[in-house]
Amino acid sequence: MGLMPCIGLLTDTTVPTPPAKCCGAFKSLVDYAPICLCHGLNGDINKIMPAPMNFMRMMSLPGSCNVPLSMQALAQCSSAPVPPLNPPAALSPKNNCKE
Repeated sequence: MGLMPCIGLLTDTTVPTPPAKCCGAFKSLVDYAPICLCHGLNGDINKIMPAPMNFMRMMSLPGSCNVPLSMQALAQCSSAPVPPLNPPAALSPKNNCKE
């Protein structure tokens, strides 16, 4: 859900650059919930997108928004359990990728 401000950029190739809201949301996701980026890398994010996500645009967000990704954050995708996109209500926001 943290990438919702980026939907236009990620699903519409006519959108030339990420809007400021997108970059702010992306930075927040990288800073506070980088494990949630794994849903973009593994394609799960398409389950909640209104149209298929353009993977190359997703991968361009760090450079386009000037928000570096650490290798440690990316390594979590293969070494840590990735929280579900639609978590059960019992989970707190820190344990899911809904926020």
